[in-house]
Amino acid sequence: MDSGSLAITVALLAATIAVASLLFGPKYDPKEPPVIHPKIPFIGHLVGLLRYGLRYFEILSTKYPIPIFTLQILGRRIYVVNSPDLISAVQKDAKNLSFGPFVSWMSPRIFDVGDEAMAAINENTDGTKGLYGLLPEISRGMHTALAPSDSLDWMTKTMLTKLGEFVDPLGANPDGTEIDLFKWVRTAFTVASTEATYGPKNPFNHKPNLENDFWDFESDITMILLGVLPSVTARKGYQARQRFTEALTEYFNDNGPETGSDLIRARWAGEVKYNVAQYAGKFEIGDLIGVLINATPSFFWMLLHIFSRPALLAALRAELAAIVEKETTTTTTKTLPLSKLKSHCPLLLATYKETLRLQTHNTNTRWVKTSTSLADRYVLKQDGIIQMPGYPVHTLPEIWGEDARDFNPNRFIKTEQQKKKKKEREKYPSSSFRSFGGGATLCPGRHFATAEICAAAAMVVMRFDIVPVDHAGGDGGTGKWKIPTWKHGRIASSVPPPAKDVRVKVTTRKGEEGWEWRWGFEGSVDKFEVVW
Repeated sequence: MDSGSLAITVALLAATIAVASLLFGPKYDPKEPPVIHPKIPFIGHLVGLLRYGLRYFEILSTKYPIPIFTLQILGRRIYVVNSPDLISAVQKDAKNLSFGPFVSWMSPRIFDVGDEAMAAINENTDGTKGLYGLLPEISRGMHTALAPSDSLDWMTKTMLTKLGEFVDPLGANPDGTEIDLFKWVRTAFTVASTEATYGPKNPFNHKPNLENDFWDFESDITMILLGVLPSVTARKGYQARQRFTEALTEYFNDNGPETGSDLIRARWAGEVKYNVAQYAGKFEIGDLIGVLINATPSFFWMLLHIFSRPALLAALRAELAAIVEKETTTTTTKTLPLSKLKSHCPLLLATYKETLRLQTHNTNTRWVKTSTSLADRYVLKQDGIIQMPGYPVHTLPEIWGEDARDFNPNRFIKTEQQKKKKKEREKYPSSSFRSFGGGATLCPGRHFATAEICAAAAMVVMRFDIVPVDHAGGDGGTGKWKIPTWKHGRIASSVPPPAKDVRVKVTTRKGEEGWEWRWGFEGSVDKFEVVW
């Protein structure tokens, strides 16, 4: 077939598909959100989703900057919401717009459990019938354990104490230590955060290979969720899941929760009460996703943003130096008191918030359980799926300013005039910050994540200099910072890891030689104002 005939054939096929789309495509209610038709009828949006993952919704939201629009994928209506006021409306209607159906759909694929376990999961999944059932009771216990309290203090202290075992060796070599930054962060946070959850019998501490197993599983979650022969299509992650869930099952059989956190005891108590304790090791996948998948890359990105900006690094050091406590009577110790991070370090907290704002690429999801009106403006049809991508909202100029796509922590620092307005908590509406979700699915671990990441970043900033290393020239010298892009297609993470690691050299700051550093745990970890 010559090129002319091929072109005619392709054109005829395209025209045929277009006509079929008009004749046999779905009929829309005029009150539904505007419909965005794909360039390739029927399958165009599916191709985009398979190619870009959840980022496809970000791409379309940037191309079509309207409050809400409709897509049709595999016969299903997808409503993409980009307006903070409409996101608020979605979050307020938890009865009709629920996350529960997704839990029922994902659980057998993620946890690899059968009918008995699913019967417990499906009992009052979203808690709309009252505070009974496996998931509502576990959720309530988790929120209690992770709220500012003695329980949160215990977890924060345990995490940072363990993290110190990874931080201290960075300064052991006077000439500096070279590391792959994300690899170091991943190991340190995986072990330290799980220690804060599971306590002294933490399997991730006693069996180091479990770290790789968990992250291999995380990288294969998309294929596992698809459920098409995952033992073949996601073989590495599938087998890794079996190994670390078996180790967690051994942990529960060894009464591990007795010496663990209130968080793990709350989950275990619910599983025992509803007669699914035998699946506790598998159910822990949900806890691990919550504890590790976002906090780990968030810490990496925060360090990268700080150390690649000399002016910001200097300002943070000046701010933190004001709260450092020195002890020279019997020892040479410097202490960073956690209780002062919120009250005395606004730039540190602002840097954390700005990191999350620009690195969050999550998409919050809801199922339309019954046809409903959204904000008295749009009709959403039953069994439609709502997607609320975070990044488009995080970069709206009308909310964040003309520099919305630039890294500028100062946007989060209140002016003196704003501080005097008691009713004004923050400069921006609550639904404009999506890093921790919102409404019924607001992340219960947000206070723990903020405390551990900010405290860890403060310690690294005060103790070390970090510079990029470029070995391409063969001399091992330092190079310029090259901020990597993030990995696409990570369906479980709100803050994706980098697509490529960053090789750095870590050295003890001049003048800090000989000092012993520690975190000060006196007082409580206060409620950080990260969620509006």
